[in-house]
Amino acid sequence: MKLVAAISAFLFIALAAIFGVNVSADQAAPWPTFLSISLFVAATSLVLGIAFGRPAMWVTTLSGGLALFILWLPLQYYATEESLIRSAMALLCIVLAQAPLFIVGGLLRTRIAARMCGP
Repeated sequence: MKLVAAISAFLFIALAAIFGVNVSADQAAPWPTFLSISLFVAATSLVLGIAFGRPAMWVTTLSGGLALFILWLPLQYYATEESLIRSAMALLCIVLAQAPLFIVGGLLRTRIAARMCGP
């Protein structure tokens, strides 16, 4: 189950980041792009948390963070020191936002399962 969760997180978090960049109104402006990527990654993390629950949270967070890091590397080829620091902070914030949403998704999964099974 954890292997499936890791592969899913790697693929879907990367796709969410790509969609977030494409949906951003001004891709040259850092804040709208950061917010757009954050919203797509957050929603994807919530759905993955519901799908796989809390036991797979760490493996999905690490796999999703790895996917985001791999996506970020080509963007840093012509970067300056200031843009690297800003980009690193944005990447860290996005990865740190994944874990709470996986927890919320896992809690929702637990409550839904408890209601479906009944007392």
